[in-house]
Amino acid sequence: MKVVVIDDDSYDRKVICDSLIKEGYCVVEAENGISGLEAIRKENPDLIICDVRMPKMDGDELLETLRNSNNGMGIIPFIFISGYTNGEQKIDRLKRGADNILDKPVDLELLSACVKSNLIGMERVSNYMKGQLDSIAKAVSEALDQGVGVNKPMIGNVKSSLDFSVDNYVETIIASLRNYHEKEGGFPDTENGSISRSDYINFFLAEHEERKTLANTTNGEDLSWLLIFLVAKAQEQGEKLPMSDLYLSAPSAKSTINARINSLMEHGIFNKTHDENDGRRQLISLSDDFKESLLSHIDASIALIEEKVL
Repeated sequence: MKVVVIDDDSYDRKVICDSLIKEGYCVVEAENGISGLEAIRKENPDLIICDVRMPKMDGDELLETLRNSNNGMGIIPFIFISGYTNGEQKIDRLKRGADNILDKPVDLELLSACVKSNLIGMERVSNYMKGQLDSIAKAVSEALDQGVGVNKPMIGNVKSSLDFSVDNYVETIIASLRNYHEKEGGFPDTENGSISRSDYINFFLAEHEERKTLANTTNGEDLSWLLIFLVAKAQEQGEKLPMSDLYLSAPSAKSTINARINSLMEHGIFNKTHDENDGRRQLISLSDDFKESLLSHIDASIALIEEKVL
């Protein structure tokens, strides 16, 4: 297991690193948030231990950067250590994504227990994810009959539950789907020569993912249409979409998504309501006027595709 320890106090850093090394961990040191972020990107650690007050980039800035990332860095367990943290500040940092906060001078026995607890928790999540991804990858490979060897490289040779890479699963599944896409054609399968609104919406969302592999973009319009079609998909299924689902589905920071949702509400595209069963949960839906216009656009597009292609 690899741990990155970030602290501008060389003595405190050495004490923690020596303790972890004695317990068998591979330890990487950094003296501030900037060098720590570089080490995290390079080493892909299993856990991070970080001081709060540091020059150049402090611990709070580093935590925010990691939690807002769109890759595996965002889920690495993060333990704060600090000699200047009161109860209110601890609560605030836990709310913002820290996994634990320990006071300096650090109780090494307590730190060891926290490290083990977080790693065991990640192992449970990894075991579950691995089992689910094994099933998905196997099903996709068999269903598309691609013979891309999903099971052999990813299921049979996993040294431990934490060694597997979600990216490898995703890349293999995408490869299978892309091969099928090239072999069979791009639009979803149709029944009796017709295409449903759900087919069209799912096709848009799939193509949005495909476009991301071709070019990175921060275009606000692109994000707006992704949010619109995610909400439209939920409404086609007779549901309103929780805002929390949009945070998980859209590849942007929470603050960016909130700003975009507010803009779409101002333009009469989205409505926001509270869940009747859970007043704390906010639900997003299309306004009646915009929904009518969007469905007319979808129906016109489907008619054109059926006329020209089917």
